Amino acid sequence: KALDEAANNFRLNPPLQQVHEMVCGDAFEEMKEMIRDTRKFDVVIVDPPSMASSKQHVDKATRAYERLASMALKLLKREGWLVFASCSNKINPALFFKTIEQTALKEKRPLRIVERTGHAIDHPVIFDDGQYLKCLFAQART
Repeated sequence: KALDEAANNFRLNPPLQQVHEMVCGDAFEEMKEMIRDTRKFDVVIVDPPSMASSKQHVDKATRAYERLASMALKLLKREGWLVFASCSNKINPALFFKTIEQTALKEKRPLRIVERTGHAIDHPVIFDDGQYLKCLFAQART
């Protein structure tokens, strides 16, 4: 359904009807195949489902974010754009952003952070786990 909505948005916005590709599948497997095929993209958007619904899952989720970020960075063209989101309520914003940024440094693809976002003003956060929406907008420097 999400891909259908994205396709409809492209149809409704002619300036966005440039070359694009929407992929449905296991992100780890799809990106691994793209890396193997030496594919490169101007923009890579990573928006996985929640990976940490309890504190026991935080380490595993953090490692998964590292793997996804590493693969996404390998798929970016020089000075490409990375958009990386999380909706895991047990991953606090500081840990999420630090994980992605440190992975970029390990991959020798430092990022120019454009924006770190969270909830909109109409979605007040009144408890710790309420900060589950996070998104990083960044450009690879190399």
